Parts: sequence; C-alpha cells; structure tokens
Amino acid sequence: MTNRITHTMLRTALLGAVLAAVVTQPPAVRAESIEGPLHLVSGTLLKLDLDTGRGLLRTDLGRPIYFEVPKAYLFENVIVGAHIALRLDDQGRALKVMDTSIPDLVPVPDRSIAASAPDSADR
Repeated sequence: MTNRITHTMLRTALLGAVLAAVVTQPPAVRAESIEGPLHLVSGTLLKLDLDTGRGLLRTDLGRPIYFEVPKAYLFENVIVGAHIALRLDDQGRALKVMDTSIPDLVPVPDRSIAASAPDSADR
C-alpha cells in the first residue's frame, strides 16, 4: 500500500514540477520577429526595379511612397500599373504585397429596361 502511495505522490510531484516549469517559461518568439510599427499603404505601382530592390507607389491621394524590396519573390506576379496594397515596416521595407484590383461584379444594366423606365422629370 505504501508503495502505491509513493508512486502516486511521485507522479503528482513530477506533474507539478513540469507544470510549474511550463507556466514560468516566457512565451515563444516567432523566428521572424518584426520590430516597430507596420504601415499599410495602397495605390498604383509606378516603378519596380528588382535588381536594385526599390519601388515607387503612388497612393490614391497622389502621395509618392518609396519602398525597398528585400524579397523579390513578393513581386513576382505584380506588374507596373497595378493597384496594390503594401505592408511596410518602419524602415520602408515591403513585407507583404496584396492585389487590390476590384473585379467587375456590378452587372451592366440592360438597355431595354433602361429605355422603358419612365423619366423622373415626367412625374
């Protein structure tokens, strides 16, 4: 009987020690830790030079945004003139590229329906 109690107490003590060790550990840090604030900008891509690792984006308000391209594969499916969104770090490096072109989802109105609709001036 004491042998059984000793095993139970030993297991409980071991479990408690493991649990205490896990709880007191600092949280794991991602391998690619990004320090500083991130910025999201969108606009039209005006220039992209993957050889020098630089690009230029014009925002919808007309402001030029110069950025660095640390990873050329981010821009492999992007062409100059495309409307994109960039996630930049505080040093102006592009970390993520997103296509923001809006597909044509609004159907074109049928001319026969538009022609038969009464004018608001006739009312």
